[in-house]
Amino acid sequence: MKSLKKDLLKEEFKVVEIFRTIEGEGRWVGLPVVFIRLEGCNLRCSWCDTTYSYDGKSYTVKNLYDILSQVKQYNLKRVCITGGEPFMTENLDVLVKVLLDEGFYVFIETNGTMWNEKFREIKKDNLYITCSPKPPFYFVNKNILPYISELKFVVDENLSVNHIIKPEFTEILKNDIIVLQPESNKPEMVEKALKIQDELLKLGIESRIIPQCHKVLGLP
Repeated sequence: MKSLKKDLLKEEFKVVEIFRTIEGEGRWVGLPVVFIRLEGCNLRCSWCDTTYSYDGKSYTVKNLYDILSQVKQYNLKRVCITGGEPFMTENLDVLVKVLLDEGFYVFIETNGTMWNEKFREIKKDNLYITCSPKPPFYFVNKNILPYISELKFVVDENLSVNHIIKPEFTEILKNDIIVLQPESNKPEMVEKALKIQDELLKLGIESRIIPQCHKVLGLP
């Protein structure tokens, strides 16, 4: 951090929590990671399990120096920025760029509805963006599409194959980066995920069914 400008280290963020756990969802599942949960979300999903991330009172304002200091205490190389919706944080690009410059692999979990133009200036190396489109429209901002590393769909009562094979997802679907995540690990949603997986196979599309593994292990 010695090489970072003092003004940059003073950049402030609304942080709900920073903690060490394993990645419980998607293709990074099982890997040790430091979570940075930022405050705020533009959606209100009925099954959201982190409503405290947007209640407007569960956050602490931290500057970049304090965030980096806390992250480095865990001595890990992977950082996941989540929420809520992290792209609601206007200076998210600053946090991401600094983490990348400090040698971390950075993983962002987003619903895909928002965008930050300054991300065009960030190199994609070591930056992994998981987009989890949300019901009822499963809308994804066209500007973020080229940056998506993984599509993850929560399998709930709303999800259908048509939500997955939308034209704007065509290029991503070609790369076999589709994750089906049964809502809250419910048995009936596991069954539905298997059916959707079979429907996708008939279209020549492979997908992975991955539950919320951190919950299976009793981890945050």
